[in-house]
Amino acid sequence: MPITSIQILFFCLIPIGVFIMVKGIQLIRKAFNGKLLLEIPYLDKSGQFSITKEGYFSIWQKGQMFKRTPIDQFKLHIYEESTNEEIKLSFSLLRPQINNFSTGRMELYRFRAPIGNYKIEFKDGSNISKIESMIGSIIPLQPVDSSKYFIEIRESQSQIITLIAIPMILLGVFGTVGGLVLGLLADQLIK
Repeated sequence: MPITSIQILFFCLIPIGVFIMVKGIQLIRKAFNGKLLLEIPYLDKSGQFSITKEGYFSIWQKGQMFKRTPIDQFKLHIYEESTNEEIKLSFSLLRPQINNFSTGRMELYRFRAPIGNYKIEFKDGSNISKIESMIGSIIPLQPVDSSKYFIEIRESQSQIITLIAIPMILLGVFGTVGGLVLGLLADQLIK
Protein backbone atom coordinates (compact mmCIF):
# COMPACT_ATOMS: atom_id res chain seq x y z
CA MET A 1 0.00 0.00 0.00
CA PRO A 2 1.53 3.35 -0.98
CA ILE A 3 2.46 5.89 1.74
CA THR A 4 0.06 8.46 0.27
CA SER A 5 -2.92 6.13 0.81
CA ILE A 6 -1.85 5.46 4.40
CA GLN A 7 -1.48 9.21 5.01
CA ILE A 8 -4.98 9.81 3.62
CA LEU A 9 -6.38 7.12 5.94
CA PHE A 10 -4.70 8.75 8.95
CA PHE A 11 -5.90 12.22 7.90
CA CYS A 12 -9.46 10.83 7.66
CA LEU A 13 -9.30 10.35 11.44
CA ILE A 14 -9.29 14.16 11.86
CA PRO A 15 -12.89 14.89 10.70
CA ILE A 16 -14.14 11.75 12.44
CA GLY A 17 -12.44 12.85 15.67
CA VAL A 18 -13.84 16.39 15.35
CA PHE A 19 -17.36 15.00 14.80
CA ILE A 20 -17.15 12.73 17.87
CA MET A 21 -15.71 15.57 19.98
CA VAL A 22 -18.47 18.02 18.94
CA LYS A 23 -21.19 15.44 19.72
CA GLY A 24 -19.64 14.83 23.16
CA ILE A 25 -19.51 18.57 23.88
CA GLN A 26 -23.16 18.93 22.85
CA LEU A 27 -24.14 16.16 25.29
CA ILE A 28 -22.20 17.82 28.13
CA ARG A 29 -23.79 21.20 27.36
CA LYS A 30 -27.26 19.63 27.46
CA ALA A 31 -26.58 18.41 31.00
CA PHE A 32 -25.89 22.00 32.13
CA ASN A 33 -28.16 24.11 29.94
CA GLY A 34 -31.49 22.33 29.68
CA LYS A 35 -34.66 24.33 29.09
CA LEU A 36 -35.73 26.23 32.22
CA LEU A 37 -39.17 25.07 33.42
CA LEU A 38 -39.33 27.00 36.70
CA GLU A 39 -37.28 29.45 38.70
CA ILE A 40 -38.62 30.41 42.11
CA PRO A 41 -37.11 32.44 44.93
CA TYR A 42 -36.48 30.50 48.11
CA LEU A 43 -38.72 32.92 50.01
CA ASP A 44 -41.78 31.79 47.98
CA LYS A 45 -41.56 28.27 49.53
CA SER A 46 -43.53 26.67 46.66
CA GLY A 47 -44.20 26.86 42.93
CA GLN A 48 -45.89 25.12 40.04
CA PHE A 49 -44.62 23.93 36.68
CA SER A 50 -45.79 21.83 33.73
CA ILE A 51 -43.99 19.06 31.91
CA THR A 52 -44.98 18.78 28.25
CA LYS A 53 -42.63 15.92 27.35
CA GLU A 54 -41.77 12.91 29.49
CA GLY A 55 -38.11 12.71 30.39
CA TYR A 56 -35.36 13.54 32.85
CA PHE A 57 -35.27 16.76 34.83
CA SER A 58 -32.89 18.36 37.29
CA ILE A 59 -33.25 20.66 40.27
CA TRP A 60 -30.60 23.36 40.68
CA GLN A 61 -29.83 25.83 43.43
CA LYS A 62 -28.84 29.30 42.27
CA GLY A 63 -27.36 32.06 44.39
CA GLN A 64 -24.52 34.46 44.98
CA MET A 65 -21.01 33.06 44.87
CA PHE A 66 -18.98 32.71 48.09
CA LYS A 67 -22.01 33.11 50.35
CA ARG A 68 -23.91 30.58 52.40
CA THR A 69 -27.08 29.11 50.96
CA PRO A 70 -30.16 28.01 52.91
CA ILE A 71 -29.88 24.49 51.51
CA ASP A 72 -29.61 23.01 55.00
CA GLN A 73 -32.83 24.73 56.11
CA PHE A 74 -35.37 22.97 53.87
CA LYS A 75 -36.14 19.71 52.08
CA LEU A 76 -37.53 19.69 48.53
CA HIS A 77 -40.66 17.75 47.61
CA ILE A 78 -42.34 17.53 44.19
CA TYR A 79 -45.95 16.36 43.78
CA GLU A 80 -48.03 15.57 40.72
CA GLU A 81 -50.98 17.96 41.15
CA SER A 82 -53.92 15.77 40.03
CA THR A 83 -52.98 12.71 42.12
CA ASN A 84 -50.86 14.43 44.81
CA GLU A 85 -48.33 11.60 44.29
CA GLU A 86 -44.80 12.51 45.35
CA ILE A 87 -42.05 12.21 42.71
CA LYS A 88 -38.91 10.39 43.83
CA LEU A 89 -35.87 12.67 43.76
CA SER A 90 -32.39 11.20 43.33
CA PHE A 91 -29.24 12.94 44.53
CA SER A 92 -27.10 14.18 41.68
CA LEU A 93 -23.99 12.00 41.57
CA LEU A 94 -21.86 14.36 39.52
CA ARG A 95 -23.18 17.62 41.06
CA PRO A 96 -22.42 19.76 38.02
CA GLN A 97 -21.78 23.43 38.76
CA ILE A 98 -21.80 26.60 36.66
CA ASN A 99 -20.79 30.09 37.70
CA ASN A 100 -20.22 33.51 36.21
CA PHE A 101 -18.15 34.86 39.15
CA SER A 102 -21.13 36.65 40.76
CA THR A 103 -23.79 33.93 40.77
CA GLY A 104 -23.51 30.19 40.60
CA ARG A 105 -25.68 27.14 40.01
CA MET A 106 -25.29 23.63 41.37
CA GLU A 107 -27.41 20.60 40.59
CA LEU A 108 -29.03 19.08 43.67
CA TYR A 109 -31.45 16.42 42.44
CA ARG A 110 -32.57 14.60 39.34
CA PHE A 111 -35.89 12.98 38.62
CA ARG A 112 -37.86 11.37 35.84
CA ALA A 113 -41.46 12.44 35.28
CA PRO A 114 -44.28 11.95 32.79
CA ILE A 115 -46.34 14.72 31.19
CA GLY A 116 -48.38 16.65 33.75
CA ASN A 117 -48.64 19.55 36.15
CA TYR A 118 -46.42 19.54 39.21
CA LYS A 119 -45.95 21.43 42.46
CA ILE A 120 -42.66 21.91 44.31
CA GLU A 121 -42.61 22.67 48.03
CA PHE A 122 -39.91 23.52 50.53
CA LYS A 123 -40.57 21.74 53.84
CA ASP A 124 -38.63 21.47 57.09
CA GLY A 125 -35.50 19.37 56.82
CA SER A 126 -32.17 19.48 55.06
CA ASN A 127 -31.01 18.74 51.51
CA ILE A 128 -27.47 17.91 52.55
CA SER A 129 -25.78 15.06 54.38
CA LYS A 130 -24.32 15.33 57.88
CA ILE A 131 -20.78 15.40 56.42
CA GLU A 132 -21.66 18.29 54.08
CA SER A 133 -23.30 20.12 56.99
CA MET A 134 -20.18 19.67 59.14
CA ILE A 135 -17.90 20.92 56.34
CA GLY A 136 -20.25 23.86 55.70
CA SER A 137 -20.10 24.94 59.33
CA ILE A 138 -16.28 24.96 59.25
CA ILE A 139 -15.96 27.13 56.11
CA PRO A 140 -16.14 30.84 56.97
CA LEU A 141 -18.67 32.31 54.52
CA GLN A 142 -20.98 35.29 54.74
CA PRO A 143 -24.47 34.56 56.12
CA VAL A 144 -27.41 33.47 53.98
CA ASP A 145 -29.21 36.14 51.96
CA SER A 146 -32.43 34.22 51.23
CA SER A 147 -33.77 36.93 48.93
CA LYS A 148 -30.97 36.19 46.42
CA TYR A 149 -31.36 32.41 46.48
CA PHE A 150 -33.40 30.53 43.86
CA ILE A 151 -34.41 26.98 42.95
CA GLU A 152 -34.56 26.06 39.26
CA ILE A 153 -36.08 23.08 37.50
CA ARG A 154 -34.57 22.30 34.11
CA GLU A 155 -34.91 19.67 31.41
CA SER A 156 -32.00 17.27 31.59
CA GLN A 157 -30.80 13.91 30.38
CA SER A 158 -29.82 10.62 31.93
CA GLN A 159 -26.55 10.77 33.87
CA ILE A 160 -25.34 7.74 31.91
CA ILE A 161 -25.45 9.83 28.73
CA THR A 162 -23.50 12.58 30.47
CA LEU A 163 -20.91 10.04 31.63
CA ILE A 164 -20.60 8.66 28.10
CA ALA A 165 -19.96 12.18 26.77
CA ILE A 166 -16.64 12.47 28.66
CA PRO A 167 -14.94 9.51 26.91
CA MET A 168 -16.48 10.70 23.62
CA ILE A 169 -14.71 14.04 23.98
CA LEU A 170 -11.43 12.32 24.84
CA LEU A 171 -11.79 9.90 21.92
CA GLY A 172 -12.52 12.82 19.60
CA VAL A 173 -9.43 14.73 20.77
CA PHE A 174 -7.22 11.64 20.41
CA GLY A 175 -8.68 10.92 16.95
CA THR A 176 -8.10 14.48 15.77
CA VAL A 177 -4.59 14.88 17.16
CA GLY A 178 -3.62 11.29 16.40
CA GLY A 179 -4.85 11.53 12.80
CA LEU A 180 -2.86 14.72 12.25
CA VAL A 181 0.35 13.41 13.86
CA LEU A 182 0.17 9.96 12.24
CA GLY A 183 -0.70 11.50 8.87
CA LEU A 184 2.31 13.81 8.99
CA LEU A 185 4.68 11.11 10.26
CA ALA A 186 3.37 8.19 8.18
CA ASP A 187 6.33 8.19 5.80
CA GLN A 188 8.76 7.99 8.78
CA LEU A 189 6.74 5.35 10.66
CA ILE A 190 6.22 3.01 7.71
CA LYS A 191 9.37 2.20 5.81
